[in-house]
Amino acid sequence: MKYPKLSILALTAATAFSACNSKLDIAPSNALDNESAVTEANARILANGLYERAQELEYYGRDFNVVTDVTGNDMKITAANSNRFLYEFQYIFTPLTASQSKTWLNAYRVANQASVIIDKLPETATTKEYKGEAYFMRALAHFDLARRYTRPYSQMKNDATKANTGVPLAIKAVDNPATSKPSRATLKETYDAIISDLKAAKNLAPDAATKTEKVFRGSKAAASALLTRAYLYVGDTSNATDPNWQAVIDEATPLINAFPLWSDANYLANYTTNNPTSEDIFSLRFLTPENRGADNFGNIYLPNDGTSTSGYGDVRLNQNFMSLLEAADYRNTIVKTFSGNNYMMKWIGNGLGLTGMSNVKVLRVSEVLLNRAEAYMRQGNLQLAANDISNLRQHRGLSAFTASDFNSVRAELIKQRRLELVGEGFGATDLFRFMGKRSIADADALRQSEILPTSQYVAFPIPQTEIDANPNIVQNPGYNK
Repeated sequence: MKYPKLSILALTAATAFSACNSKLDIAPSNALDNESAVTEANARILANGLYERAQELEYYGRDFNVVTDVTGNDMKITAANSNRFLYEFQYIFTPLTASQSKTWLNAYRVANQASVIIDKLPETATTKEYKGEAYFMRALAHFDLARRYTRPYSQMKNDATKANTGVPLAIKAVDNPATSKPSRATLKETYDAIISDLKAAKNLAPDAATKTEKVFRGSKAAASALLTRAYLYVGDTSNATDPNWQAVIDEATPLINAFPLWSDANYLANYTTNNPTSEDIFSLRFLTPENRGADNFGNIYLPNDGTSTSGYGDVRLNQNFMSLLEAADYRNTIVKTFSGNNYMMKWIGNGLGLTGMSNVKVLRVSEVLLNRAEAYMRQGNLQLAANDISNLRQHRGLSAFTASDFNSVRAELIKQRRLELVGEGFGATDLFRFMGKRSIADADALRQSEILPTSQYVAFPIPQTEIDANPNIVQNPGYNK
């Protein structure tokens, strides 16, 4: 069908990117037939549209992080539920039943709108930073798509150059979206594009310092933080001299020096403020006009306790997670025990008086620190890895970590990633990246099978609507039955 042109108002409100068919939505490029829309005067508005699109309910507004966590080992859904995320938790999703078609669509809307800014916006001293933000957001969108729809790079080192192992790359503004039917890149091409965009963002994006409003924009620091994740994920775990490990360390160290770790005994308070905290490197801020009521991010986790919260409480912390917590750990403050269940309270609200409406923390320095610890571990520098792990532990009220053998360091690293990043969209990513098995033993959890890291379900199916609309898209293995 023919896409309509978009006004600048529709473009920046992120509500009118036509989705009347399910082919990769590249309507933002079509809007550029109107050259008056993409100008230096509108650059800030265009960049803001990137964040608005990323905040959609089916992306960082809720679903992306929730799905990554309910398919990991630390959350459960019981028979008392509101019928959300059941297919994902039970690993019974198909190309037709996985509630991910709009996540796919919204991530590509971000990537395509970013390409519009990069390719079409005249480059001036004023617009340079906005192009940098666009490079960062395009990298983030492609990275999220890779995490959801491809296998972990660590499992694919011998197959990363094979056809259809990556995702389609929206790295160029498309002038005729109705005829654009992109095919999948290789996994290597996908991560190469992500890293290339992040390097460009480091050159162009604005600077951001700790506890400043700039952490709500894609900045040089945000690009560097995401690079630590990208280099870590593509590193060859069988090769201690892989240059990716040193690249993680080189990107991470200046950030660790610039963004102080929290040391609050009330750890939860860092999540319930509308102000940037010392650890925040990139967050998506949700303000009162973005209130979604019952669909606010936190409500899927919060209990209906009759007093302070009235959430669905569908997604609860399970015994796998609770067994990791030590009594002295400040992170106990994110847990509320109510009627025999343990609820995660990170996303109770950001201080604006709206339950469950929270600023979403996408990149924090604690993750960067753990990324560096893992890179040191992969290099064989176990004492340096232990030092980083110990640093985080001591900022969370725990004793120093003293072991320095590989197995102990690896086990504590995984444990600290689970404790620190729970509810922030890392559950399944980390589980399968470390070749773990998904297994939840809680007696009241909905029935689900154990999922091995070799399972087809590690990579989600590409939505069937996308397969139907684009004959050049190849489905992930195991979903063509």
